[in-house]
Amino acid sequence: MTADNQGNDLDSVKNVLTSKIIVAPYVAGKTLTASQIAPSVADPITELGDVFGSSSTVGLITSDGAPQDSRDGDDATEFHQPGYTLNADPTLTLAFTAAEDNDLTRLMTIGRPDETGVYHVKDIIQDTKWFAYQETIYKSGRKRRRLGVIQITGNEPAQDTRGEVSGLSLTATWQLDPAVDGGNSRYLQSYAAA
Repeated sequence: MTADNQGNDLDSVKNVLTSKIIVAPYVAGKTLTASQIAPSVADPITELGDVFGSSSTVGLITSDGAPQDSRDGDDATEFHQPGYTLNADPTLTLAFTAAEDNDLTRLMTIGRPDETGVYHVKDIIQDTKWFAYQETIYKSGRKRRRLGVIQITGNEPAQDTRGEVSGLSLTATWQLDPAVDGGNSRYLQSYAAA
């Protein structure tokens, strides 16, 4: 649909159908580039095959824990002359609730098991970086793609309530990293048409 005579366009509404988050261990020397998620790329997952393996999906996300962006930053620097400010460096985060208890979500939270399959837990988040790809599909068919490096900086496990999904409410912080845009961007983002 094109915009009506009032300038309104229903196809431009961000009416979310679904999202997916794919995460892989960070490997020094690999790079994430704009060409991997460009709108002209039909299937970014194929394009990113050397970065993300077949077991890289976070899996199901709870409906009440759908991906949510956030920005936090110190106060802007104001100058003596009115109308001039410099924004402080932001912290950009992506919060979501992983519903699946799989090898990847355990690796991101409690680490690797020993040779007997037992986890020796020191914390419920790990001090590691991850390559991340996020894709959101809108009702119009448009896809928003994001590619970057994250670190899990928060984990709030849900209460184990009988008959309910006990997910992990994770906070991922997008990192400035040389692997992404030479360290100039926290993540790359594109929009692919339907």
